[in-house]
Amino acid sequence: MRLKFLSCIAVMVLAGFTACQDSDDVGENYTTFTGETIGDFVENNAEYSDFAEALRVAGAFSLLESYGAYTCFVPDNEAMEAYASEQGYGTFDNFLDSVEAVKEMVFYHLIDGEANGVPYYETAGFESGAIETKNMLGRYLYTSIASDGASWMVNNTARIVSGDHIKVNGVVHVVDKALAGNTDLVADYIESEGHFKLYGEALHATGLRDALTLLDDETYVPATSKPADDPYSGSANFPKTKNYRYTALLETDSVLALNGIRSLEDMRAYARTYFPEGKDLPDTDERSSLYRFVAYHLLPVMLTSNQIVNTRDYVMTHTWIDADWLRENYRDGSFWLEQYLVPMADQTIITVQAFKWGDQDAQKPVFNDERNCYDAKYTNMAEEEDDVVTLDMAHSNLDCQNGVIHALTGMLVYDEDKIGRIMRGKRIRMDFTIFTPELRNNDVISNKDYYVPQGYCKNFKFEESSTIFAKYIGSNMHSFFLGDYLEIWGMFDASITVGPVPAGSYEVRIGYRVDAATRGITQFYLDDEPCGIPIDMRLKGTDASIGWEQVWQFTQDNSGAWWDEGSREDDPYGYENDKSMHNRGFMKGPDSFCSRELMMGQSGGIKGSTRNDPFEMRKVLGIFSWPETSTHEFRFVQMLNGNCHLDYIEFMPTNLIESEDTH
Repeated sequence: MRLKFLSCIAVMVLAGFTACQDSDDVGENYTTFTGETIGDFVENNAEYSDFAEALRVAGAFSLLESYGAYTCFVPDNEAMEAYASEQGYGTFDNFLDSVEAVKEMVFYHLIDGEANGVPYYETAGFESGAIETKNMLGRYLYTSIASDGASWMVNNTARIVSGDHIKVNGVVHVVDKALAGNTDLVADYIESEGHFKLYGEALHATGLRDALTLLDDETYVPATSKPADDPYSGSANFPKTKNYRYTALLETDSVLALNGIRSLEDMRAYARTYFPEGKDLPDTDERSSLYRFVAYHLLPVMLTSNQIVNTRDYVMTHTWIDADWLRENYRDGSFWLEQYLVPMADQTIITVQAFKWGDQDAQKPVFNDERNCYDAKYTNMAEEEDDVVTLDMAHSNLDCQNGVIHALTGMLVYDEDKIGRIMRGKRIRMDFTIFTPELRNNDVISNKDYYVPQGYCKNFKFEESSTIFAKYIGSNMHSFFLGDYLEIWGMFDASITVGPVPAGSYEVRIGYRVDAATRGITQFYLDDEPCGIPIDMRLKGTDASIGWEQVWQFTQDNSGAWWDEGSREDDPYGYENDKSMHNRGFMKGPDSFCSRELMMGQSGGIKGSTRNDPFEMRKVLGIFSWPETSTHEFRFVQMLNGNCHLDYIEFMPTNLIESEDTH
């Protein structure tokens, strides 16, 4: 998607803009201040004079006269008058007297791209779901195609009647209705919205309502000094807040009724089918059937509809890769790419794929489905099939102050046998950030670097000191799964709770990137069991102890291919080298994702992937067998000072190792 591409290069574009202010031509959409600013546009058009006045009262007009990359949704005067009346102020002049309310309204209409390292948002980059960057109140704005197909809607209430007015400091989209954010908490809105009344009752019965009313941790205070031992401290900051955010994936009352659930007692009976061990426990017990059924529908992380699955757009699969290559690497049989959600029901997991329905442009998530949505025979899968559980977009993206609510088309249930079949039938690859929802909830996601304070993430445990610190890295352009990673520095003893993973026998691996200058030597443990000898993350794949060789066919397909080291014509696809490396406890990176630097053309647009990069490695930790679905403690202890790189962890069913692909 074009917007995704632009967001990756925003820093370069903006840097170029800063350096070229004497030029009249600084790129496709960026010009100097010889042109009209957003402030000029609003002031020079009488039909937007009310919004201009609101900007001045809020102290925001000067922002829109200065350099930046703003996306501004501008209501006309009629819309502003209607807003003042709807909000109970009577007249627009009365509304202007309430300065704080004016500020809230104004900043809700503004997205500051420059502050977030992204450009402004044209309609060509819109998709059904949230705009990638939050507005200046820290809330998402949602776009969708109007029912007549003729224009874009914002928050399902305001139509863009005139979009893409490109100005020197951003873009203006004129809307026919002023935007207003929902101030309800998730729990309150479930009760009042009208489509989820039975879940509202269930939240009270189980006590889960209390959890969904949390907003922020007022005891959290960001540190004021950065670690002295961090050579890259200039690019990282501490999270500004510690907010609690949630996603509710709920069947509407009508969907519940179609499945025989018309009362709370019906829901209890239904829940006992899937959680029979808790059938005799009181509803408020976290082990009870009803509690676990409801909690399975709740996530401790806020995910808009277009954030639930990241496996196509957020992994670096961009337009320079030809369609045949992309199709081959994504429709990959029993090893298809998938994402996992960890709900609030203990020791449960949700599997989710993104699927593009027939003639629809936007992808939608498909939950707990045994079919591979990337398989060609399912490309015409009917959304209306009874056994497909996806989002009912008419009642999804219901934004709340502390999260979002999505309606489901069918019953989302934890069928342990079915989940086991799904997950044991393929390679399970989990990004480490799946286990740290606190990061996404506080905008510690993509494009920037942050320190992760001790105790900030429930599942990430370590003791901070003057020489031990953890970081989230989202700014690097190398080949990282989902575009980011975690790292921890110093002589640490740390752990992350991973999973849950279904019962079974697995070969467990981790993905990491080599760095001779900063990495250390790390001993890994899984559930206190040592995972072989310590790993030296300083050693490039071509080291004799690892034995990485470039894929010969890759060098033939890409003239001047980089890292043409050790490729052999008698092993054209590198399969023999794969076996040799695996015998030594190592693997090449997957060929299903690649780096930002390639997408940006810095290596000539070569069709490479992590498989072709000797700095991208997988380390086999060992074979582990577990008798039941459970989480596991993944511990890492530093043996030689430096940092440890944590990108993703894989659980490969042992019966599938011999037939494993390269994806």
